[in-house]
Amino acid sequence: MIDASFPGGGPLRNKSPRVLLCIANPRDRELLAEQLRETELDVRTADGTEPLPKFDLCVADTTTFPSIADSIAERRAELGSVRLPVLLVLGPNDSEQAAEPYWDNIDDVLSVPTSKRVFRHRVSALLRSRTQSEQLALFARAMDDAKAGISIADAGGDQELRYVNDAFLEITGYDRSEVLGRNCRFLQGPGTETEPVREVRRAIDEQRPVSVLLRNYRKNGELFWNDLEISPVYGEGDTATHFVGFQEDVTERVERTRLLRRYEEIVTAAGDPIYALDERLHFTLLNDATEKFAERPEDEILGAHVSSVFGTDHAEVLSAAALNLADSDTDQMSVGTVVENADGRPRRFQTTVGVLPTETFEGVVCVSRDITEDRERESRISVLDRVLRHNLRNKLLVMLAQAEQIQWHSEDERVTDAASTIEQAGEDLLELAETARKFTDTVDPGGDELTGPIDIADRTIRAVAETRMEFENATFSVDVPDSLWAIAHNSFELAMTELLERAAEAGDTVEVTVSMAADDDRAVVRVSHDGEGLSEVELAALNEGTESDLQHTTGLGLWFIRWMAVNSGGTFDIADTDPGTVVKLTLPLADVPPGTTTRT
Repeated sequence: MIDASFPGGGPLRNKSPRVLLCIANPRDRELLAEQLRETELDVRTADGTEPLPKFDLCVADTTTFPSIADSIAERRAELGSVRLPVLLVLGPNDSEQAAEPYWDNIDDVLSVPTSKRVFRHRVSALLRSRTQSEQLALFARAMDDAKAGISIADAGGDQELRYVNDAFLEITGYDRSEVLGRNCRFLQGPGTETEPVREVRRAIDEQRPVSVLLRNYRKNGELFWNDLEISPVYGEGDTATHFVGFQEDVTERVERTRLLRRYEEIVTAAGDPIYALDERLHFTLLNDATEKFAERPEDEILGAHVSSVFGTDHAEVLSAAALNLADSDTDQMSVGTVVENADGRPRRFQTTVGVLPTETFEGVVCVSRDITEDRERESRISVLDRVLRHNLRNKLLVMLAQAEQIQWHSEDERVTDAASTIEQAGEDLLELAETARKFTDTVDPGGDELTGPIDIADRTIRAVAETRMEFENATFSVDVPDSLWAIAHNSFELAMTELLERAAEAGDTVEVTVSMAADDDRAVVRVSHDGEGLSEVELAALNEGTESDLQHTTGLGLWFIRWMAVNSGGTFDIADTDPGTVVKLTLPLADVPPGTTTRT
């Protein structure tokens, strides 16, 4: 296994290797130095009395080496896996036994006198081993510090792991002692697809490179996507001795790609035109609905100006919107335009314009919704509603007047009773029409401009006072604070009056209880009575907010109260108390507007 604990040693050098001569005899030292300089080596000398300079190879004799042995040992410990070779020179009077005490601390022995060729060959071989050790240490350090996981496994047997770097351990969550000596298949699990595993096995058997995307498991059981590359390492001949693996955790990239693919499918299938424009308002992306509106294929639209599909007016409005977005902190805005379709018919569009999510402004993405039919339908319903309410009220007043005349002029009791019944039904219808007229604003669920901070305590007290004067037989128990501000629709007081009137009408003598308090970030309003309650069907319809043929109510008042609460960002609940009912409203609390004085 590669020694990956390289703590020192600089990078590979382009300068001449440094040779330290520690020879006691000055004449021999100068002779060897002259031979080394002829090979363009950086020759340095030391006599053992001063700290050793930096060097790549030490040439010493038996006289000097004992004095520098400890310094060389310290220098080798600092370099770790990088070799620091020593050539021991034996003089004419030295026997080979003179080198025996130093065998563990030297790399080669040379007896002098000798030829230049032999001396230079020995020096060159030792320096080459030094350079190779530097390269191996550099490669080991590069693998250790690599961001990608690196592993080395045997090519034979069960392909046991012989080396893994720190990134491999960080990706998998294992310790080094838990993975060395094992086949890398321990990273597989139930979610690992079989085909990529087979591809890896085939590549190993054929001793060829392979790249696959595997779903692997960390030690804690967490799934991750492993972008794996394996390459064979050949020894002598054409037989692989090891396999090097490169692992990269690409889980975030894979999940992001899948999410983008889902978004793309949704955008493509959307019924509204969705398209992206660059800073010059040229199409860079579009969905099928845009093609359908333009009645042109995608390749003709891409790169074209937005005016070629939606017209000049639409383009000018989008240009202004894009400039506003580029100069502000706002991410999106909505604009309205009138666009002619392929048949030349004007269509009303509402377009949401958003900034593309890039570091610099590179364009916008647009969602254009054709609201022509919606606006036409709203206009017609508004006219129909106004005409019906106006005509219905007028016709009811005529009917009531005629019923009253019949009661005055007929002496037949059956006729007067029928006229009385008609009159009562007409008055009920007239009251229903008046209720609908008063609560028209609450019908629109998007009427945000009609919602704001309101002192609901003050409005409730006024509604109670008005209802108490109208219903003398009802008893009112009120527990309301002096002031309580909440976000509410401007029809709140009207809704409270309607709610109180319904409670007061629930019996001949009814006790109505009104309470109000703040609970966390909500204002809670409760109105209950002990009179006649609603049926289970009506309670269910009001709580669910929908009616059906089998589940419906008989009036509009409670519906308007519910719509007021929902439009205010609150909730509406109604329940049976046997006897009577209780209505609970919640509304978002609001800060007291600056300069407002509370009621006392």
